[in-house]
Amino acid sequence: MGFTTLVRIAAAGALTTALAYLLTASGATPGRHARLFFQRGVSFTAERGVRYGSPDSMDMVRGLASFGVDSIALIPYGFSRGNPLEIRIASARSWENDAGIVRLAAMAKEMGMRVMLKPHVWRGRAEATSTPEAKRIWFEQYTKFLEHYARLAVRINADLFCVGVELGALTQEEAQWRSLIRKVRGIYDGPLVYAANFGEEFERIRFWDALDYIGLDNYYALPEDYSAAALLKKVEAVQRRYRKPVLFTEAGFSSAEDARKTPWADETANAVSLEEQTRCYEALLQAFYSKKWFHGVYWWKVGTNGYGGPDNNSMTPWGKPAMELVKKYYTTVRR
Repeated sequence: MGFTTLVRIAAAGALTTALAYLLTASGATPGRHARLFFQRGVSFTAERGVRYGSPDSMDMVRGLASFGVDSIALIPYGFSRGNPLEIRIASARSWENDAGIVRLAAMAKEMGMRVMLKPHVWRGRAEATSTPEAKRIWFEQYTKFLEHYARLAVRINADLFCVGVELGALTQEEAQWRSLIRKVRGIYDGPLVYAANFGEEFERIRFWDALDYIGLDNYYALPEDYSAAALLKKVEAVQRRYRKPVLFTEAGFSSAEDARKTPWADETANAVSLEEQTRCYEALLQAFYSKKWFHGVYWWKVGTNGYGGPDNNSMTPWGKPAMELVKKYYTTVRR
């Protein structure tokens, strides 16, 4: 950000934001509307029978607002398949097609919500690491995929763009990711994040300095006493190294017995336990919510078709006490 840009931002009454950004950028080069913000979010996924942009999906977003949700992650899926490998974007017939994302994002922003666009490649990731040539082809295909959604992020005026989701077999290719990030910044001028899987991937990534947020898909297990103290130290270690705000690009637990042990398990054979889900949510919120370097969470997940309720043991908090706990935190001013 040059002096002229800083003066223009200051004239618009955002000098504090501009200076804060300069202090935390550490190599990132965001554009004119790249500013960091706290996110009271949910991952809003297109589920069977209800596409993005449909009237029912919009009704669900209105319902989310009543719980204090001010940010939603929209997640279009791409699929990698074939020989040679091809990564295909969501088709016009998919539940997460571009037109539906445009309609849904416009409505959400009219309500004052922020939107994170979080494209996610599904399947075929392991094959990409088999040989150097396979990696080269994968990154070539993924660059096209990401550029498509970066342009869509511009179209919908997204507040945040996620450059990748849980690609642990490939994130050791640091130079490739830095190149990808530069290309995305040439298209989209807002803040960028990468959604790292919990554990080894999150802890070993070396290109956090090129992004605006450290993104964690947080499915670390909790101990028997539900304390998140050890987890807090683990996340703080990464944050202190890179001096970037941390965002839980995903976090969640099933509403099933012993969900704390395997929070990555969406549907389980265990009996329904609404208390277990709520207790796990509260453990994370108590540990992280007031930390100045923590910039929010996108709970996994609330679906467009409103599935959930007290008899459901999946990861959705919808229709369960965990959602009321989220409301308690989201509607309270953060210290």
